[in-house]
Amino acid sequence: MSSEDPLLKRVRARLDSTSGVVAPVPAPSVRALLDSRRFAEALAEARRVCEASGADPAYACWIGRAAAYAGQLHGAQQWLELAVQANAEDAKAHVALGQLQRRLGRLEVALAHLHRAIVLRPGSASLRAYYCGALLASGDPAAAEREARAGLQSWPNESLLVGPLASALLAQNRSADAIELLEGQAQRVSDRDFRLELADNYLRAGKYREGFDAYEARRQQSRILAQWYVPDPPLYQPEWKGGALGGRRVLLVHEQGFGDTLMALRYAAVLSATGKEVSIAVPQALERLLRAQRYLRRVYGDGEPIPRAAYDCWCHVMSLPRLLGEDGSGGMARIPYISWKDEASLPDSPAQLRVGVCWAGSGAYRDDGLRSLSARQLAPLAKIPGVRLVCCQYGVAPTALPPRVEAPLRPIADLADTAALIAQLDLLISVDTAPAHLAGAMGWEVWLLNRWFGDWRWGDSGAATHWYPTMRILRQPRAGDWESVIAEAGRLLAERARAKRSGNPTR
Repeated sequence: MSSEDPLLKRVRARLDSTSGVVAPVPAPSVRALLDSRRFAEALAEARRVCEASGADPAYACWIGRAAAYAGQLHGAQQWLELAVQANAEDAKAHVALGQLQRRLGRLEVALAHLHRAIVLRPGSASLRAYYCGALLASGDPAAAEREARAGLQSWPNESLLVGPLASALLAQNRSADAIELLEGQAQRVSDRDFRLELADNYLRAGKYREGFDAYEARRQQSRILAQWYVPDPPLYQPEWKGGALGGRRVLLVHEQGFGDTLMALRYAAVLSATGKEVSIAVPQALERLLRAQRYLRRVYGDGEPIPRAAYDCWCHVMSLPRLLGEDGSGGMARIPYISWKDEASLPDSPAQLRVGVCWAGSGAYRDDGLRSLSARQLAPLAKIPGVRLVCCQYGVAPTALPPRVEAPLRPIADLADTAALIAQLDLLISVDTAPAHLAGAMGWEVWLLNRWFGDWRWGDSGAATHWYPTMRILRQPRAGDWESVIAEAGRLLAERARAKRSGNPTR
Protein backbone atom coordinates (compact mmCIF):
# COMPACT_ATOMS: atom_id res chain seq x y z
CA MET A 1 0.00 0.00 0.00
CA SER A 2 1.24 3.46 -0.80
CA SER A 3 0.71 6.75 1.01
CA GLU A 4 -2.04 7.46 -1.51
CA ASP A 5 -4.20 4.54 -0.32
CA PRO A 6 -7.74 5.88 -0.90
CA LEU A 7 -9.26 3.79 1.90
CA LEU A 8 -6.70 5.16 4.35
CA LYS A 9 -7.66 8.69 3.31
CA ARG A 10 -11.34 7.98 3.87
CA VAL A 11 -10.72 6.42 7.28
CA ARG A 12 -8.55 9.35 8.32
CA ALA A 13 -11.21 11.81 7.17
CA ARG A 14 -13.87 9.99 9.18
CA LEU A 15 -11.60 9.98 12.21
CA ASP A 16 -11.07 13.72 11.88
CA SER A 17 -14.83 14.21 12.00
CA THR A 18 -15.27 11.91 15.00
CA SER A 19 -15.27 13.14 18.57
CA GLY A 20 -14.10 10.92 21.39
CA VAL A 21 -12.23 7.63 21.47
CA VAL A 22 -12.82 4.98 18.80
CA ALA A 23 -13.55 1.70 20.56
CA PRO A 24 -11.90 -1.49 19.23
CA VAL A 25 -14.18 -3.86 17.33
CA PRO A 26 -14.00 -7.63 16.86
CA ALA A 27 -13.36 -8.92 13.36
CA PRO A 28 -13.77 -12.70 13.58
CA SER A 29 -13.36 -13.29 9.85
CA VAL A 30 -10.04 -11.42 9.83
CA ARG A 31 -8.89 -13.15 13.01
CA ALA A 32 -9.62 -16.59 11.52
CA LEU A 33 -7.54 -15.83 8.43
CA LEU A 34 -4.65 -14.48 10.50
CA ASP A 35 -4.74 -17.56 12.74
CA SER A 36 -4.53 -19.79 9.66
CA ARG A 37 -1.62 -17.67 8.31
CA ARG A 38 -3.51 -16.64 5.18
CA PHE A 39 -2.15 -13.14 5.47
CA ALA A 40 -2.95 -11.74 2.03
CA GLU A 41 -6.55 -12.92 2.40
CA ALA A 42 -6.69 -11.48 5.91
CA LEU A 43 -5.60 -8.09 4.59
CA ALA A 44 -8.20 -8.16 1.83
CA GLU A 45 -10.90 -9.17 4.33
CA ALA A 46 -9.90 -6.44 6.80
CA ARG A 47 -10.16 -3.84 4.05
CA ARG A 48 -13.51 -5.28 2.94
CA VAL A 49 -15.10 -5.06 6.39
CA CYS A 50 -13.69 -1.57 6.83
CA GLU A 51 -15.23 -0.50 3.51
CA ALA A 52 -18.53 -2.13 4.46
CA SER A 53 -18.59 -0.18 7.73
CA GLY A 54 -18.25 3.14 5.95
CA ALA A 55 -14.49 3.45 6.53
CA ASP A 56 -14.78 3.00 10.29
CA PRO A 57 -11.43 3.85 12.01
CA ALA A 58 -12.07 0.99 14.43
CA TYR A 59 -10.76 -1.38 11.75
CA ALA A 60 -7.45 0.45 11.28
CA CYS A 61 -5.65 -1.85 13.71
CA TRP A 62 -6.90 -4.97 11.93
CA ILE A 63 -5.76 -3.66 8.55
CA GLY A 64 -2.38 -2.64 9.97
CA ARG A 65 -1.78 -5.99 11.63
CA ALA A 66 -2.74 -7.91 8.49
CA ALA A 67 -0.57 -5.66 6.33
CA ALA A 68 2.40 -6.25 8.64
CA TYR A 69 1.96 -10.03 8.47
CA ALA A 70 1.63 -9.77 4.68
CA GLY A 71 4.96 -7.93 4.49
CA GLN A 72 3.51 -4.54 3.49
CA LEU A 73 5.44 -2.69 6.17
CA HIS A 74 5.03 0.90 4.95
CA GLY A 75 1.28 0.55 4.69
CA ALA A 76 1.13 -1.29 8.01
CA GLN A 77 2.89 1.58 9.74
CA GLN A 78 0.42 4.13 8.38
CA TRP A 79 -2.58 2.08 9.47
CA LEU A 80 -1.21 1.28 12.93
CA GLU A 81 -0.25 4.89 13.60
CA LEU A 82 -3.81 5.80 12.67
CA ALA A 83 -5.11 3.10 15.03
CA VAL A 84 -3.13 4.57 17.92
CA GLN A 85 -4.37 8.03 16.98
CA ALA A 86 -7.96 6.72 16.99
CA ASN A 87 -7.56 5.14 20.43
CA ALA A 88 -4.43 5.83 22.44
CA GLU A 89 -5.69 3.37 25.07
CA ASP A 90 -5.78 0.39 22.68
CA ALA A 91 -3.02 -1.91 23.92
CA LYS A 92 -3.27 -4.16 20.86
CA ALA A 93 -2.57 -1.22 18.56
CA HIS A 94 0.48 -0.24 20.61
CA VAL A 95 1.77 -3.83 20.58
CA ALA A 96 1.30 -4.17 16.83
CA LEU A 97 2.99 -0.84 16.15
CA GLY A 98 5.79 -1.62 18.59
CA GLN A 99 6.48 -4.98 16.97
CA LEU A 100 6.43 -3.38 13.53
CA GLN A 101 8.90 -0.68 14.61
CA ARG A 102 11.17 -3.42 15.92
CA ARG A 103 11.09 -5.09 12.50
CA LEU A 104 12.05 -1.75 10.97
CA GLY A 105 14.96 -1.37 13.38
CA ARG A 106 13.44 1.63 15.18
CA LEU A 107 13.96 0.24 18.63
CA GLU A 108 13.43 3.36 20.73
CA VAL A 109 10.01 3.87 19.16
CA ALA A 110 9.26 0.16 19.52
CA LEU A 111 10.13 0.21 23.22
CA ALA A 112 7.91 3.23 23.84
CA HIS A 113 4.86 1.56 22.30
CA LEU A 114 5.49 -1.79 23.99
CA HIS A 115 5.95 -0.10 27.36
CA ARG A 116 2.70 1.78 26.85
CA ALA A 117 0.95 -1.52 26.11
CA ILE A 118 2.23 -2.93 29.42
CA VAL A 119 0.89 0.11 31.27
CA LEU A 120 -2.50 -0.41 29.63
CA ARG A 121 -2.55 -4.18 30.21
CA PRO A 122 -0.34 -4.89 33.22
CA GLY A 123 -1.79 -8.37 33.58
CA SER A 124 -0.31 -9.71 30.34
CA ALA A 125 2.81 -11.87 30.52
CA SER A 126 3.07 -11.96 26.72
CA LEU A 127 3.34 -8.15 26.55
CA ARG A 128 6.13 -8.25 29.11
CA ALA A 129 7.88 -10.89 26.97
CA TYR A 130 7.61 -8.69 23.86
CA TYR A 131 9.14 -5.82 25.82
CA CYS A 132 12.01 -8.00 27.07
CA GLY A 133 12.72 -9.09 23.50
CA ALA A 134 12.86 -5.50 22.28
CA LEU A 135 15.17 -4.51 25.15
CA LEU A 136 17.51 -7.35 24.22
CA ALA A 137 17.41 -6.40 20.53
CA SER A 138 18.28 -2.82 21.49
CA GLY A 139 21.52 -4.02 23.06
CA ASP A 140 20.51 -3.81 26.72
CA PRO A 141 20.50 -7.39 28.03
CA ALA A 142 20.82 -6.20 31.63
CA ALA A 143 17.55 -4.27 31.33
CA ALA A 144 15.94 -7.26 29.61
CA GLU A 145 17.05 -9.45 32.52
CA ARG A 146 15.62 -7.02 35.09
CA GLU A 147 12.31 -6.81 33.23
CA ALA A 148 12.03 -10.59 32.87
CA ARG A 149 12.81 -11.16 36.56
CA ALA A 150 10.24 -8.52 37.53
CA GLY A 151 7.67 -10.30 35.38
CA LEU A 152 8.48 -13.65 36.97
CA GLN A 153 7.65 -12.14 40.36
CA SER A 154 4.08 -11.76 39.09
CA TRP A 155 3.98 -14.93 36.96
CA PRO A 156 6.29 -17.51 38.56
CA ASN A 157 7.69 -20.07 36.11
CA GLU A 158 5.93 -18.44 33.13
CA SER A 159 7.67 -19.89 30.07
CA LEU A 160 7.08 -16.73 28.04
CA LEU A 161 9.40 -14.93 30.47
CA VAL A 162 11.84 -17.70 31.33
CA GLY A 163 12.90 -17.85 27.67
CA PRO A 164 13.72 -14.12 27.34
CA LEU A 165 15.49 -14.23 30.72
CA ALA A 166 17.70 -17.05 29.45
CA SER A 167 18.47 -15.11 26.26
CA ALA A 168 19.39 -12.05 28.32
CA LEU A 169 21.74 -14.16 30.43
CA LEU A 170 23.32 -15.70 27.35
CA ALA A 171 23.85 -12.23 25.84
CA GLN A 172 25.81 -11.37 29.00
CA ASN A 173 28.09 -14.41 28.51
CA ARG A 174 26.32 -16.36 31.26
CA SER A 175 25.53 -19.43 29.18
CA ALA A 176 25.79 -21.86 32.11
CA ASP A 177 23.17 -19.86 34.03
CA ALA A 178 20.94 -19.69 30.95
CA ILE A 179 21.08 -23.42 30.28
CA GLU A 180 20.52 -24.27 33.96
CA LEU A 181 17.45 -22.03 34.00
CA LEU A 182 16.06 -23.57 30.82
CA GLU A 183 16.67 -27.15 31.83
CA GLY A 184 14.97 -26.54 35.16
CA GLN A 185 11.96 -25.09 33.36
CA ALA A 186 11.88 -28.07 31.00
CA GLN A 187 11.23 -30.34 33.98
CA ARG A 188 8.20 -28.27 34.98
CA VAL A 189 6.39 -27.55 31.73
CA SER A 190 5.90 -28.78 28.19
CA ASP A 191 5.15 -25.59 26.31
CA ARG A 192 5.67 -24.88 22.62
CA ASP A 193 6.84 -21.29 23.06
CA PHE A 194 9.23 -22.27 25.80
CA ARG A 195 10.66 -25.13 23.75
CA LEU A 196 11.47 -22.72 20.93
CA GLU A 197 13.28 -20.43 23.34
CA LEU A 198 15.02 -23.50 24.71
CA ALA A 199 16.05 -24.51 21.18
CA ASP A 200 17.45 -21.06 20.42
CA ASN A 201 19.48 -20.98 23.61
CA TYR A 202 20.77 -24.54 23.26
CA LEU A 203 21.83 -23.88 19.67
CA ARG A 204 23.54 -20.61 20.56
CA ALA A 205 25.44 -22.44 23.28
CA GLY A 206 26.53 -25.16 20.82
CA LYS A 207 24.37 -27.91 22.36
CA TYR A 208 23.18 -29.07 18.96
CA ARG A 209 21.61 -32.43 19.77
CA GLU A 210 19.43 -30.92 22.47
CA GLY A 211 18.79 -27.80 20.40
CA PHE A 212 17.62 -29.52 17.23
CA ASP A 213 15.41 -31.81 19.27
CA ALA A 214 13.71 -28.81 20.93
CA TYR A 215 13.56 -27.04 17.55
CA GLU A 216 10.84 -29.48 16.45
CA ALA A 217 8.45 -27.30 18.48
CA ARG A 218 8.40 -24.89 15.52
CA ARG A 219 5.84 -27.24 14.00
CA GLN A 220 3.21 -26.43 16.63
CA GLN A 221 1.02 -23.33 16.74
CA SER A 222 2.36 -20.60 19.02
CA ARG A 223 1.03 -17.97 21.38
CA ILE A 224 3.88 -15.54 20.81
CA LEU A 225 6.52 -16.91 18.42
CA ALA A 226 4.25 -17.27 15.39
CA GLN A 227 7.02 -16.32 12.97
CA TRP A 228 8.71 -19.65 13.66
CA TYR A 229 5.64 -21.78 12.93
CA VAL A 230 6.19 -24.37 10.19
CA PRO A 231 3.00 -26.19 9.10
CA ASP A 232 3.12 -29.68 7.70
CA PRO A 233 2.77 -29.92 3.91
CA PRO A 234 -0.31 -31.51 2.29
CA LEU A 235 1.44 -34.72 1.24
CA TYR A 236 0.08 -38.25 0.98
CA GLN A 237 2.99 -40.36 2.14
CA PRO A 238 4.06 -40.62 5.80
CA GLU A 239 6.65 -38.42 7.45
CA TRP A 240 10.10 -39.79 8.10
CA LYS A 241 10.57 -39.36 11.85
CA GLY A 242 13.89 -41.13 12.22
CA GLY A 243 15.33 -44.60 12.06
CA ALA A 244 16.71 -46.46 9.09
CA LEU A 245 15.34 -45.39 5.74
CA GLY A 246 16.15 -48.70 4.15
CA GLY A 247 15.16 -48.48 0.52
CA ARG A 248 12.59 -45.73 1.06
CA ARG A 249 12.83 -42.64 -1.13
CA VAL A 250 12.66 -39.39 0.84
CA LEU A 251 11.16 -36.07 -0.25
CA LEU A 252 12.58 -33.01 1.51
CA VAL A 253 10.35 -29.98 2.00
CA HIS A 254 11.64 -26.39 2.01
CA GLU A 255 10.80 -24.35 5.10
CA GLN A 256 11.37 -20.84 6.43
CA GLY A 257 13.99 -18.87 4.49
CA PHE A 258 16.18 -19.79 1.54
CA GLY A 259 19.19 -19.79 3.86
CA ASP A 260 17.68 -22.56 6.00
CA THR A 261 17.25 -24.82 2.98
CA LEU A 262 20.71 -23.99 1.60
CA MET A 263 22.27 -24.83 4.95
CA ALA A 264 20.30 -28.09 5.29
CA LEU A 265 21.23 -29.36 1.83
CA ARG A 266 24.52 -30.68 3.26
CA TYR A 267 22.43 -33.42 4.90
CA ALA A 268 20.74 -34.24 1.59
CA ALA A 269 24.22 -34.80 0.17
CA VAL A 270 25.04 -37.06 3.13
CA LEU A 271 21.89 -39.14 2.55
CA SER A 272 22.60 -39.45 -1.15
CA ALA A 273 26.18 -40.53 -0.47
CA THR A 274 24.81 -43.49 1.52
CA GLY A 275 22.76 -44.61 -1.46
CA LYS A 276 19.44 -42.98 -0.57
CA GLU A 277 17.23 -41.43 -3.23
CA VAL A 278 16.56 -37.82 -2.24
CA SER A 279 14.16 -35.35 -3.88
CA ILE A 280 13.08 -31.90 -2.76
CA ALA A 281 10.21 -29.42 -3.10
CA VAL A 282 11.32 -25.77 -3.15
CA PRO A 283 10.23 -22.26 -4.22
CA GLN A 284 11.02 -21.07 -7.73
CA ALA A 285 14.09 -19.07 -6.65
CA LEU A 286 15.89 -22.30 -5.66
CA GLU A 287 14.59 -24.56 -8.40
CA ARG A 288 17.15 -24.05 -11.17
CA LEU A 289 20.12 -24.10 -8.79
CA LEU A 290 19.08 -27.34 -7.10
CA ARG A 291 18.35 -29.14 -10.35
CA ALA A 292 22.09 -28.93 -11.01
CA GLN A 293 23.01 -30.79 -7.80
CA ARG A 294 23.62 -34.45 -8.57
CA TYR A 295 22.61 -35.74 -5.15
CA LEU A 296 19.00 -34.62 -5.72
CA ARG A 297 17.02 -37.07 -7.83
CA ARG A 298 14.10 -34.71 -8.52
CA VAL A 299 13.38 -31.07 -7.76
CA TYR A 300 9.76 -29.93 -7.62
CA GLY A 301 9.00 -26.24 -8.01
CA ASP A 302 6.15 -24.09 -6.72
CA GLY A 303 2.77 -25.52 -7.66
CA GLU A 304 4.25 -28.53 -9.41
CA PRO A 305 2.31 -31.74 -8.65
CA ILE A 306 4.25 -34.34 -6.67
CA PRO A 307 3.05 -37.84 -7.57
CA ARG A 308 2.46 -40.14 -4.64
CA ALA A 309 4.47 -42.81 -6.42
CA ALA A 310 7.55 -40.55 -6.64
CA TYR A 311 8.53 -40.83 -2.96
CA ASP A 312 7.92 -43.04 0.08
CA CYS A 313 8.28 -40.55 2.95
CA TRP A 314 8.99 -36.86 3.53
CA CYS A 315 10.57 -34.54 6.07
CA HIS A 316 11.20 -30.82 6.63
CA VAL A 317 14.73 -29.83 5.63
CA MET A 318 15.52 -28.34 9.04
CA SER A 319 14.54 -31.60 10.73
CA LEU A 320 17.48 -33.30 9.00
CA PRO A 321 20.10 -32.15 11.55
CA ARG A 322 18.15 -33.91 14.31
CA LEU A 323 17.39 -37.02 12.25
CA LEU A 324 21.04 -37.44 11.24
CA GLY A 325 22.50 -36.63 14.66
CA GLU A 326 24.24 -33.30 14.03
CA ASP A 327 26.46 -32.62 17.05
CA GLY A 328 28.46 -29.60 15.89
CA SER A 329 31.71 -31.51 15.49
CA GLY A 330 31.95 -30.55 11.83
CA GLY A 331 31.96 -34.16 10.66
CA MET A 332 28.97 -33.63 8.39
CA ALA A 333 30.23 -30.40 6.80
CA ARG A 334 31.19 -31.80 3.40
CA ILE A 335 31.98 -28.46 1.80
CA PRO A 336 31.36 -27.66 -1.01
CA TYR A 337 28.00 -29.33 -1.50
CA ILE A 338 26.58 -26.82 -3.99
CA SER A 339 28.14 -26.14 -7.37
CA TRP A 340 27.15 -24.14 -10.43
CA LYS A 341 28.72 -23.73 -13.85
CA ASP A 342 27.57 -20.96 -16.13
CA GLU A 343 28.86 -18.43 -18.60
CA ALA A 344 30.73 -15.44 -17.23
CA SER A 345 28.72 -12.38 -16.30
CA LEU A 346 31.63 -10.23 -15.13
CA PRO A 347 34.45 -8.89 -17.29
CA ASP A 348 37.88 -10.01 -16.15
CA SER A 349 39.91 -7.70 -13.88
CA PRO A 350 43.08 -9.54 -12.84
CA ALA A 351 44.57 -6.59 -10.95
CA GLN A 352 41.45 -5.85 -8.92
CA LEU A 353 39.81 -7.62 -6.01
CA ARG A 354 36.30 -8.55 -7.14
CA VAL A 355 34.02 -8.26 -4.13
CA GLY A 356 30.30 -9.01 -4.18
CA VAL A 357 28.10 -7.11 -1.74
CA CYS A 358 24.67 -8.01 -0.37
CA TRP A 359 23.31 -5.56 2.19
CA ALA A 360 19.70 -6.58 2.89
CA GLY A 361 17.54 -9.63 3.45
CA SER A 362 13.81 -10.12 3.14
CA GLY A 363 11.71 -7.41 4.76
CA ALA A 364 9.30 -10.13 5.93
CA TYR A 365 11.80 -11.30 8.55
CA ARG A 366 10.93 -10.09 12.05
CA ASP A 367 14.28 -8.42 12.77
CA ASP A 368 15.18 -7.39 9.23
CA GLY A 369 15.60 -3.78 10.35
CA LEU A 370 18.41 -4.98 12.62
CA ARG A 371 20.20 -7.39 10.26
CA SER A 372 20.01 -5.30 7.06
CA LEU A 373 21.65 -2.02 6.15
CA SER A 374 21.60 0.35 3.19
CA ALA A 375 23.83 0.15 0.14
CA ARG A 376 25.18 3.59 0.94
CA GLN A 377 26.53 2.36 4.27
CA LEU A 378 28.92 0.19 2.25
CA ALA A 379 30.20 3.20 0.28
CA PRO A 380 33.54 3.37 2.20
CA LEU A 381 34.45 -0.07 0.82
CA ALA A 382 34.13 1.19 -2.77
CA LYS A 383 36.84 3.79 -2.14
CA ILE A 384 39.55 1.26 -1.28
CA PRO A 385 42.21 1.16 -4.05
CA GLY A 386 42.14 -2.06 -6.04
CA VAL A 387 38.65 -3.09 -4.88
CA ARG A 388 35.79 -3.54 -7.30
CA LEU A 389 32.34 -3.85 -5.70
CA VAL A 390 29.63 -5.82 -7.51
CA CYS A 391 25.98 -5.89 -6.46
CA CYS A 392 24.74 -9.38 -5.51
CA GLN A 393 21.46 -8.03 -4.16
CA TYR A 394 18.30 -9.44 -5.73
CA GLY A 395 15.79 -7.03 -7.23
CA VAL A 396 17.91 -3.86 -7.30
CA ALA A 397 17.79 -1.75 -10.47
CA PRO A 398 21.21 -0.58 -11.74
CA THR A 399 20.01 3.02 -11.50
CA ALA A 400 19.40 2.56 -7.77
CA LEU A 401 22.98 1.55 -6.98
CA PRO A 402 25.30 3.99 -5.21
CA PRO A 403 28.41 5.25 -7.02
CA ARG A 404 31.16 2.70 -7.69
CA VAL A 405 28.94 -0.31 -7.02
CA GLU A 406 28.55 -2.22 -10.29
CA ALA A 407 25.52 -4.12 -11.48
CA PRO A 408 26.14 -7.59 -12.92
CA LEU A 409 25.97 -7.79 -16.70
CA ARG A 410 22.70 -9.66 -16.46
CA PRO A 411 19.99 -9.26 -13.82
CA ILE A 412 19.81 -11.69 -10.91
CA ALA A 413 16.59 -13.66 -11.42
CA ASP A 414 17.16 -16.51 -8.95
CA LEU A 415 19.80 -18.15 -6.78
CA ALA A 416 21.36 -19.89 -9.78
CA ASP A 417 22.24 -16.46 -11.13
CA THR A 418 23.61 -15.55 -7.70
CA ALA A 419 25.76 -18.70 -7.69
CA ALA A 420 27.11 -17.89 -11.16
CA LEU A 421 28.06 -14.43 -9.94
CA ILE A 422 29.65 -15.65 -6.70
CA ALA A 423 31.82 -18.11 -8.63
CA GLN A 424 33.49 -15.18 -10.42
CA LEU A 425 34.25 -13.19 -7.26
CA ASP A 426 37.24 -13.18 -4.98
CA LEU A 427 34.89 -12.96 -2.05
CA LEU A 428 31.37 -12.02 -1.00
CA ILE A 429 30.51 -9.56 1.78
CA SER A 430 26.95 -10.07 2.97
CA VAL A 431 24.54 -9.58 5.83
CA ASP A 432 22.84 -12.67 7.25
CA THR A 433 20.78 -13.72 4.24
CA ALA A 434 20.65 -16.43 1.54
CA PRO A 435 23.70 -15.39 -0.57
CA ALA A 436 25.93 -15.76 2.51
CA HIS A 437 24.74 -19.36 2.96
CA LEU A 438 25.11 -19.99 -0.77
CA ALA A 439 28.72 -18.79 -0.86
CA GLY A 440 29.55 -20.88 2.19
CA ALA A 441 27.90 -23.97 0.69
CA MET A 442 29.92 -23.43 -2.51
CA GLY A 443 33.14 -23.29 -0.48
CA TRP A 444 33.64 -19.66 -1.51
CA GLU A 445 35.09 -17.01 0.73
CA VAL A 446 32.38 -14.96 2.43
CA TRP A 447 32.49 -12.31 5.11
CA LEU A 448 29.31 -12.15 7.16
CA LEU A 449 28.32 -8.73 8.51
CA ASN A 450 26.53 -9.92 11.63
CA ARG A 451 24.26 -7.92 13.88
CA TRP A 452 24.74 -7.96 17.63
CA PHE A 453 23.22 -11.10 19.20
CA GLY A 454 22.13 -12.34 15.78
CA ASP A 455 20.98 -15.74 14.58
CA TRP A 456 21.88 -18.81 16.65
CA ARG A 457 23.91 -20.26 13.75
CA TRP A 458 26.71 -17.77 14.18
CA GLY A 459 27.15 -18.00 17.96
CA ASP A 460 28.06 -14.89 19.90
CA SER A 461 31.83 -14.66 19.58
CA GLY A 462 34.69 -15.48 17.26
CA ALA A 463 35.24 -15.05 13.53
CA ALA A 464 34.80 -18.71 12.52
CA THR A 465 31.82 -21.03 12.22
CA HIS A 466 31.92 -24.77 11.67
CA TRP A 467 28.87 -24.50 9.41
CA TYR A 468 30.96 -22.87 6.67
CA PRO A 469 34.77 -23.14 6.95
CA THR A 470 35.27 -20.40 4.33
CA MET A 471 33.19 -17.84 6.26
CA ARG A 472 34.61 -15.04 8.39
CA ILE A 473 32.15 -13.37 10.79
CA LEU A 474 32.49 -9.63 11.43
CA ARG A 475 30.36 -8.83 14.47
CA GLN A 476 28.75 -5.67 15.75
CA PRO A 477 30.45 -4.83 19.07
CA ARG A 478 27.17 -3.31 20.24
CA ALA A 479 23.61 -3.19 18.91
CA GLY A 480 23.24 -1.05 15.80
CA ASP A 481 26.97 -0.36 15.34
CA TRP A 482 27.44 -1.06 11.65
CA GLU A 483 30.12 1.63 11.40
CA SER A 484 32.61 -0.48 13.36
CA VAL A 485 31.80 -3.58 11.31
CA ILE A 486 32.28 -1.79 7.99
CA ALA A 487 35.50 -0.19 9.24
CA GLU A 488 36.85 -3.65 10.09
CA ALA A 489 35.78 -4.96 6.68
CA GLY A 490 37.53 -1.99 5.05
CA ARG A 491 40.79 -2.69 6.87
CA LEU A 492 40.72 -6.36 5.88
CA LEU A 493 39.78 -5.52 2.29
CA ALA A 494 42.64 -3.06 1.97
CA GLU A 495 45.06 -5.78 3.10
CA ARG A 496 43.59 -8.24 0.58
CA ALA A 497 43.74 -5.71 -2.26
CA ARG A 498 47.39 -4.92 -1.51
CA ALA A 499 48.18 -8.64 -1.46
CA LYS A 500 46.51 -9.16 -4.83
CA ARG A 501 48.35 -6.25 -6.42
CA SER A 502 51.64 -7.63 -5.13
CA GLY A 503 50.87 -11.04 -6.63
CA ASN A 504 50.27 -12.76 -3.28
CA PRO A 505 46.49 -13.28 -3.11
CA THR A 506 45.24 -15.18 -0.08
CA ARG A 507 42.75 -17.20 -2.14
